[in-house]
Amino acid sequence: MELLIKLTLAASCCFAVSASAAEINLAAPGTDQAVLNMGSQGNSYVTVYQQTGAGSGHLGSFLRIQESGNGNGNGNSNGDGNGIQEGFNTSTTDPYMMDQHPSGNFTRDVLFSELQSAYGFYTFILDVDETGNDNEIVLTNLMLFSTSTPSQNVDDISHLQDKTLLWSLDWSDSGTFQDNSIRLDARKNNNGPGSGATDIAFFINDDYLSSIPDGQNNFVLYASFDEFDSGYEEWAHSTVYFDEPPTWVSEPSGMAMLGFGLLSVAACVRRRRVKGCEGR
Repeated sequence: MELLIKLTLAASCCFAVSASAAEINLAAPGTDQAVLNMGSQGNSYVTVYQQTGAGSGHLGSFLRIQESGNGNGNGNSNGDGNGIQEGFNTSTTDPYMMDQHPSGNFTRDVLFSELQSAYGFYTFILDVDETGNDNEIVLTNLMLFSTSTPSQNVDDISHLQDKTLLWSLDWSDSGTFQDNSIRLDARKNNNGPGSGATDIAFFINDDYLSSIPDGQNNFVLYASFDEFDSGYEEWAHSTVYFDEPPTWVSEPSGMAMLGFGLLSVAACVRRRRVKGCEGR
């Protein structure tokens, strides 16, 4: 799947944050992008990103997560009912080990050979489907693994077998725990709440996926959410080509391990639909 966008730095304002915990508030007006400085292997970043026509069945997702609601909306009967919305991609059909849907149409094994980087980044897109009374949701963790064992059935991500942690929102590459989170607003992409358009894109520096142990050919993405409502969240991988590599205003000295950048995203110069995607 291919998309073509051009990111232009329009404005920047950086804030020092706690090294132990920080919430990136992408729900705030004017805050559309943040630098994820996780350590020596290079910056990654997250941006509010809209791709229309990307609703259920059109996104090409490899992970769909849904847990019963937290009381803000209508709720649903999916998930393990423990009040934590979390899951990882796997092709096992054993239902709801966590909260992922055991369906090859929405949740499945992924090989690293499927992923492609562009200009030094692997891209992962999130479609938030918050359809209840509260349009905000908090991504409490995002972890990328390699493993030699496909189709796993575990009830806790710590039990994932034969795994290597490649990247985590909560851990720097030096092993420092940071307890970071990202707040999102499903209305911010101007498509209204719910499905129909993507919400954010993660650009993970490809240095983090460059030293995969031999035999660990399977890619696993784990995500967890708080303040979720009645909908489901879907992840897809994509390839984004830049007209030119993104550039960043230098952060002031003394910044903590996670840097904030208030950036605005320029209009897309051209978009290609996700492979197999049809507008709605």
